[in-house]
Amino acid sequence: MSQSFRCSNCGAPLDVSPETIAVVCSYCGYLNWIREDLKEEILVVKPLGEREILKKIEAFGSRKKLGQVFKETNLSKLTLVLVPFYLVDVSAQADYSANVVVSVRKCRREKNEERCWTESRNVFVKGVYGPYNDIVPVVGRRGSNVLSVRVLGKKYAVSRVEAVPLGEAKLDKDVWRGILSIEVDKKTAMDIALNEHLNRLRSIVTEVIKREAESRVMMRGEHVVGSTILWKRITPINVKAATSKPTLLPMYTAVYMYGGSIYRVILCGWDGEAIAFERPMRMSERIAWGTLSAIASGALGGLSGMLIMANPIASLPLLVIGGVASWYCMRKALTPVKTTVVEPSFRNLLNLELAIHGISSILGEIL
Repeated sequence: MSQSFRCSNCGAPLDVSPETIAVVCSYCGYLNWIREDLKEEILVVKPLGEREILKKIEAFGSRKKLGQVFKETNLSKLTLVLVPFYLVDVSAQADYSANVVVSVRKCRREKNEERCWTESRNVFVKGVYGPYNDIVPVVGRRGSNVLSVRVLGKKYAVSRVEAVPLGEAKLDKDVWRGILSIEVDKKTAMDIALNEHLNRLRSIVTEVIKREAESRVMMRGEHVVGSTILWKRITPINVKAATSKPTLLPMYTAVYMYGGSIYRVILCGWDGEAIAFERPMRMSERIAWGTLSAIASGALGGLSGMLIMANPIASLPLLVIGGVASWYCMRKALTPVKTTVVEPSFRNLLNLELAIHGISSILGEIL
C-alpha cells in the first residue's frame, strides 16, 4: 500500500500489506483496524493456540508410531493461516425426460444345451427429481483451492463449529498476520456453488433415469444386463441459493526436520485433527518397490534379449520400457517420504471431493 499507517494509540508506524484487515502495534500492543467495515461482515472460527497444536501433533505422532519424527525439537516451522470460505446453501429440482435402451438377457433350452442372447427394450421415462439440497463451501481466495483446503471447508460445513464476528473474536496478535484476504465476492461464490451443485444434480438424475428404465423392464420379469441413454433432457427448476458471510477457517502447517529430510503435517486449526502428513517410507514398502524394480528390469530385459537376435529394432522399445520401469520403482524405493491422508473423517471427506471433482491423482495436490 502506498498509504502509510500509524498506530492510533502511540503513533508508531504499522507494517501493513494489501491483505491487512487489522494489525497489532509491535510497540504498544494496541489493535488497529485497517478495514473497520469488515468487523461485523467477516466471521472467524477461533484457532487453537500453538502450544495446544504442538501437543496434538505429539499425540498424533505417538498414535502413528512417528514420535521420533514429530518431536518438538525437530520442529522447523509452525504456520497458521485463516482461509476465507463462503458456505452456500443450495436447493434445486430437476425436470427430466429421456429415451433409454435397456438390454435384457434371454435364454432358451434347445435339446441338451442352453442358448442365450441379448435383446433391447426401448423405454421412455420422465419426471421431477428433488429437491436436492446441499451446503457447498467455496474458497474465497484464488489459488488456494488445493485438496486439503477444500476438505477443511467440507469439515466445517458438516460440523458447523461456532464462528463469531471478527471484531469480537479477540484473536492473539500473531494470528492477524495469518489472515488471507478475500478475493472472491459473494455473487461469484454463489455462481461457483450453483455450478458445482447443478453438475452434481445432473449426474444424480442421469443415474435415476437409468435405474427407473431398468426397474420398469425388471417389473416385467426380464433379466436386465445394462442400459444406454439415447437422449436425455435435464432442466433445473426451483433453484435457490443463499450464502453465509465470509468465514475465516484456521489451518496449521507444521514442518519438521528429521534424518536430513523435511516432513509436513497439515492440521485443522480449531480442533487439531491431522488432515494430511508426510512420513518416512516403511522398510516393507521399500523392499516391495525394490522387488518390482528387479522384476521389471529382469522380465523386460530378458524378453528384449530373446528378440534382439531376430529383430533388434523391435527389442529396443522393450529395453527402454524396462529401464524406465526399473528406474521408477527404484526411485519409489529410495524416496524419503510418502504423503498420506489420515483420520477416517477426513478420508471420507476426501473421497467425496474425489467423486465430485473427478481427481485421479491426489499426490502433490493434498498439501
